[in-house]
This record gives sequence, C-alpha cells and structure tokens, in this order.
Amino acid sequence: MTQLKANHLPSLQALRAFEALARLGSLTDAADYLSLTRSAISHQLRLLESQLNLRLYERRGRGVILTPAGQLYAGEVREVLQSLERIHANLPDQEYNGHLHVCMPPGFAASVISRHINDFYRAYPTIRLHLSTNREDETINQPNFDLFVVFSDGVHADQHAELLAQPMYHPVCSPTLLNELDITHPRDLDRATLLHLHDAHDWQLWLAGFGGKHQLKVESGLYFSNILLVLQAALSGQGIAIGDDVVCGDSLRHGQLVRPFGEKIPSDRAYYLVTPHSRLEDPNVQAFSDWMKKLLEGLLGASAVSS
Repeated sequence: MTQLKANHLPSLQALRAFEALARLGSLTDAADYLSLTRSAISHQLRLLESQLNLRLYERRGRGVILTPAGQLYAGEVREVLQSLERIHANLPDQEYNGHLHVCMPPGFAASVISRHINDFYRAYPTIRLHLSTNREDETINQPNFDLFVVFSDGVHADQHAELLAQPMYHPVCSPTLLNELDITHPRDLDRATLLHLHDAHDWQLWLAGFGGKHQLKVESGLYFSNILLVLQAALSGQGIAIGDDVVCGDSLRHGQLVRPFGEKIPSDRAYYLVTPHSRLEDPNVQAFSDWMKKLLEGLLGASAVSS
C-alpha cells in the first residue's frame, strides 16, 4: 500500500464516503446514507484515489465494484472508523477538570471516604480534590467549598440537601475489652468506662430507645471533643462508645470493633449531602456526589442511601 506523509493523509470525509460506497455498492446509495449529493461523494472519492494513486473501484452498470486494492483498503478503513466510534462512545459525557473543595465531618472523612478515596482518583484523575473537615459549630455557608457532608437534622436553608445515610446507633468496643469484662448484657456496662462525644446525649438516646429499662449512670466516663478520639479510645480497649454503622462500618467488618449487644436505634440525625445551588450543575460536584452515593450504597446497602 502507498505510504503517505502525515500531512497528506486522507480526510475523514473521504474515508467515510469510500466506506459507504464499499458497503452499499452504489454512489447514489452512499450519497443518501451520508446525506450528501452524488457529485459530492464522487468528488471525495476522486480526491482519495488521487492521494493514494490507486484505483479503488470501477463502475459496473448502475453500481460499482471494488478493485483488489479497493477491497483491501475498504477493510482497513472500516476498522479505523469503527475504532473512532468506540473512542467516541467511551468519552465521558462531561469534561472533568479543575479543583473541587469538599468539607465533611472528621469521622466520616477518616473512617469512610479516606479508606476508599483512591477509587475516586482513579476514576477522575483530572479532578484536583481537596478534602477538609468541619466542626459541628461551623457554618456550611462557606464560599470556598463546593460541597458539604453534614451530620444534621437535614434542615439547610438556601442549600440543596440530600439524604446520604440514616445511621443506626449501637455500643461498640474492642474484642479484647469485651472478653476481659465479660459483657453480655447492658447491665454489665457498669463495669466499663463509657466514652462520650461532647456529652452523654448519644448514650441517653440509646438507653431511651429501650424504654430506659437498663439502669446505667450514663454521665460517668470520659468525654472527647472529636469523634476520632472516641473511636481511637474504643479501638485501643479504653472503653465502650456509641458508634454508628456508617463511621464504624469498616472497623466492624474487619473485626477491629464489635457490638456487645444486638440492640440498635436510629440516630436522631443523619448524614446529608449539602450543595450550594450555584454548584449543582458543576460536573466535578456531580461526579463526587455520584461516587460517594455509590460507595455508601455498596458499604451499607441500598436501603441506607437515598434514591
């Protein structure tokens, strides 16, 4: 086959015209297929033969037949066009690039997102993701962030809020501590150190879920200002904490934490995806939101994630 310099390669229009002619066997049918005039198709074919310095077809009656060189070239052209179609079909629907700033609670960031974040990077390598953590008393109306995950009641004025997961509360501790203290019933919690985040609210909520039938001094124990400190203390066998199946999910699945009892109750708050209205159509925001929802669905099951 004739070797062509890069700047003398046939045009895509000429290749499409020849492929249609080779497949349909008629100038008229090829012109109709490509929504071109018969003279336009003929012009493209003449240019192609001139560039290749080859006869690709011959007229026979109202149709055409390919020469041996034309048959060989038609097969190669068809493969090239099919390859281009596959490349086009695999292109993302939108362009993902630039920076994306996401803010979320520290426990959610460390125990859920950070354990799987490389999956997002491999799927969207052109997005420069910046993860930050927030405090409960921080406002989510911060213009330097594109997206928020919050643990709240879901009421967020002037923002788009979408339920991510409704966690279930239950006590958690290390397997070693469970065996050492021989805890088999909630009344045995008197032998353990209770671990609290800020206050005794979570323990009070868990006990109230069972009608307060377990007598326990929930105000006793240790208090922490950060959920990561609470979880680390529980993992290290320092006491028993109230955890949830979102933040503690991986640790429970890997046996690092265990649930002493089967009793669990829905939290009075949930994890919400909160997006400023001005960012809702941003491709980067949509990509991270969709990835995170699929991640949680895989970890928790479809029932825990909003539809």
